[in-house]
Parts: sequence; structure tokens; C-alpha cells
Amino acid sequence: MNDFIIDEDLEFKNGDLHIAESSQQNIGHMLVSQKGSYKEYPLLGVGIENYLKGNSTINRLRLEAEIEKQLLYDNFNVKIIDVSDIQNITIDGNY
Repeated sequence: MNDFIIDEDLEFKNGDLHIAESSQQNIGHMLVSQKGSYKEYPLLGVGIENYLKGNSTINRLRLEAEIEKQLLYDNFNVKIIDVSDIQNITIDGNY
């Protein structure tokens, strides 16, 4: 999926907005955003910081389930989600 690239702010390339593959960027935004962050889609958002406060297996299972639910809501075809290493979450699939 192509979209505007945002790295702290909109990126520009050759005097125009930089448009490139943005699937990873979109997933990243979805992971950090809270529900209600997007007015048009108030149920979109994982709110990953809420899950990082606890380090229990239950939190990781809930996080994995929430990530999968949100990705499916965004029409992402999920193959693998692995949150066993919370610092390096693995998500495989495509739009």
C-alpha cells in the first residue's frame, strides 16, 4: 500500500510529498494509537503502551489478540503475530 511517508513530520522528496510503501508505517501508527485517536474510525487503535505496563503472560496474550483484531479491522491478512519478545513484535501478512 502506498501512502504519504511520515517520520516525525511529513517527508518531502524532490519538492513534493514523499509517497512510498507504507504498510509498516500504518501498522506502527495503529499499534501506538489509542482507541478514539481517529475520529472517523473510533474503534481503531491498539494502545500498546497500556500492555507494556505489565510483563505477564496474560498481558502478552491480550496484546496479541488485540493486534490481530485491529489488523483484521484494517483489512490486513494476518499470517503470524508473535509478541513473545515485547521489544521486537513480529507481524507477518499483507494488505
